Amino acid sequence: MSEYQALDPTSSSMAGISPVSRWSTTSWLLGIMSFGWLALWMAGLNLRPLGEPDEARYAEVAREMFASGNWLTPKLDGFNFFDKPALQYWASALFYDLFGVHEWSARLWVALTGLLAVLAVGWASKRLFGAQTGWTAAIVLGSTLLFVAGAHINTMDMGVAAFLTVAICLFLVAQFDPSAERQRQRLNLLGWGSIALAVLSKGLIGLVLPAITLTVFMLWEKDWSVLRRMTMGWGLCVVLLICAPWFVAISFKHPDFFDYFFIKEHFSRFLTNAYDRDRQWWFFIPVVLLGLFPWVAFLPLSRSGWRSVSETQSGRFLLSWIVVVFAFFSASHSKLPFYILPIFPALAILIAWRLSTLTIRALELRFIWISALAVTMAVVTLTLTISTRHLSQHTDMHPALIWLMRGLGALAIVSAACAFMLTRGRHTATVVSVLGFATLVVWQMLFANVGTIASNLSAVPVAQLMLPNMRDDTEVFTVHAYLRGLPFYLQRLVTVVDEDPDDLLAGASSRPEGFVPNIATFEARWCSAPSAIAVVDPQLLTGFRADKLPMQIVGTTPSGIVIERPRPHDPAAP
Repeated sequence: MSEYQALDPTSSSMAGISPVSRWSTTSWLLGIMSFGWLALWMAGLNLRPLGEPDEARYAEVAREMFASGNWLTPKLDGFNFFDKPALQYWASALFYDLFGVHEWSARLWVALTGLLAVLAVGWASKRLFGAQTGWTAAIVLGSTLLFVAGAHINTMDMGVAAFLTVAICLFLVAQFDPSAERQRQRLNLLGWGSIALAVLSKGLIGLVLPAITLTVFMLWEKDWSVLRRMTMGWGLCVVLLICAPWFVAISFKHPDFFDYFFIKEHFSRFLTNAYDRDRQWWFFIPVVLLGLFPWVAFLPLSRSGWRSVSETQSGRFLLSWIVVVFAFFSASHSKLPFYILPIFPALAILIAWRLSTLTIRALELRFIWISALAVTMAVVTLTLTISTRHLSQHTDMHPALIWLMRGLGALAIVSAACAFMLTRGRHTATVVSVLGFATLVVWQMLFANVGTIASNLSAVPVAQLMLPNMRDDTEVFTVHAYLRGLPFYLQRLVTVVDEDPDDLLAGASSRPEGFVPNIATFEARWCSAPSAIAVVDPQLLTGFRADKLPMQIVGTTPSGIVIERPRPHDPAAP
């Protein structure tokens, strides 16, 4: 017996699912759930310190842009920083201006762009497959583990993923929704604008991924006529109008930008292991499967299941996007989990469509699978907690691991309850909403409970020791202990001693006084500065004492030992 309902996805009846009267859930209840989900989505942005290195790095670049008023040249600790385009820095600097410089305002851009992607997926799915599928797609995307994490951790990956999502959603509606024919040109131009914002978020992948996907899709269809329906001429003008001013201006201002950004940061990253981020070709398989939890259970498990997805043009385009994004990043020599985020919106749409076509019995079985998977993951987490209890370096992980175990246990119960609700005649949209909301609660509570770990991996402990001992003329050093977030929390630049972080090295000439090449030069500068404080590698203390460096220990942190030069009348440390 088939697990699918007798519903032809190629027929116009798919668009007839939209009336709310088909739903057992009333509109006012959906409104309350939407408001609660939105509040939960935005919660917790200020409960964790900025993690090292990525969160702190991008928050500090935006802070320096805000503090200096230089909106053209990104700078990290005063050094020119050309790794990424400026859109996220502009947005975060604007938020700093509106709300102040805080951890939550540093993360606000990724939370809002993640929300934008969720709304775009819901809108496009509603236009193509009906209101129930649209609601389901939004819930699925907004509660998958990796996507939620990406929307609450300050990196550049969510911005580009969100604007690519908006672009493909606009393309889907413009090309495959018959009712959108009169709006096609407007939707196309908005899509091109989204591609431009994706380029300004992270570079050329904002244009390369859609271009490759479109090519693959047209080859699959054996039909190139879609190019005539994309308003391509005006669309490329929109891309140039949005992107070109900043790229041209910064290239004229800094002639070294072009080679560093386009050659090193794009082609070298993709083709070589220059940044030691190469992984096995299958690296993203477990990332995607785990990142889709709990909705991974609704992926097609058979060839016929995937074949049913490809029966429509929209389905084939989504499959083309999924294959291209996965293959592109798998082929790259630079792999990090968040790189694969652009694949999740397309998967969410396909999963939502499958949820609308499965029989009630098949849905019950999938929810039971989710419950069993959650129990398995909880047992694995418990094993990790027990096996690392005697290792001091893992001690701070225990509260988070314990909470994760409890959260997974709760999800197992909720998913089993969802299966029971289906047997009692509850509507699929209601059941999906219950599991999605519960899952988001668990992820947010998990993020809130990693505060101790995040603190140890941040500049906060160092800054807390330094701030009470600093004056306006105090020079701050990091000696073999550089922290990208230290300038953020101190609200001033720091001097880097005897190390060359790869994200600062390229811009070293833009602030030569910010680099001290060796320990001997540091000791001389330490003694000559009006006031000095530093975080240092503990292994250096013996040498400092042998050199009779005037210092006293302020305190110890996981990142290093904080020392200061004794003030007059203060005895130096022995």
